[in-house]
Amino acid sequence: GLGDVYKRQKYDQAEVLLKEALKILKKAEQEKSMGYLYILKRLAFVCYSNNKFAESEKYFRVAVDMAQVITSNPANVFNAKMNLLVLLTHTDLEKAKEMGERMRTDIEEFLPVHSKDLNFMLANIQFLSGNFAEAKALYRQTLKMSPRPTLEAKVLNNLAFCSFMHLLDLPKQKKSLEGQTDEAEGKDLYE
Repeated sequence: GLGDVYKRQKYDQAEVLLKEALKILKKAEQEKSMGYLYILKRLAFVCYSNNKFAESEKYFRVAVDMAQVITSNPANVFNAKMNLLVLLTHTDLEKAKEMGERMRTDIEEFLPVHSKDLNFMLANIQFLSGNFAEAKALYRQTLKMSPRPTLEAKVLNNLAFCSFMHLLDLPKQKKSLEGQTDEAEGKDLYE
């Protein structure tokens, strides 16, 4: 409706202004600064909000690459990667799985608190992919990591919903009842 047109025009306008700001910073030779990285992240978010997913992914990927050059702070690098992972979780689960696994192998580069957030995202990716048993295991693993209260609430919420969806997975449940599946799959159905 009219509201969508208005919102889209605002995103289009914001995109133009953010690109102009990047040009200004580039002219001032500030393209390797946290300010440039921040504007690039905002541009990626505006593109995502405007349903320009390919452009958004491109900007988030550039931000990941730049963050590793601009800063040695592991929190900034992790956040740039998590922004891309969240986008991919919304747009391409296969790419999200690949990136999440790469991040998991590189986890020692980040702060311990980041492993909790990454584990939660990996669980969400498995949940959205329909891998309920794997998702529940990752949610439980995240809970064992003593997450901060807000993350703990999200994990518990998603674990409950994932368990419910696992129970509703009727074809697997039927096979389990008929004994046509391996014991491990049937066992974790009610965990």
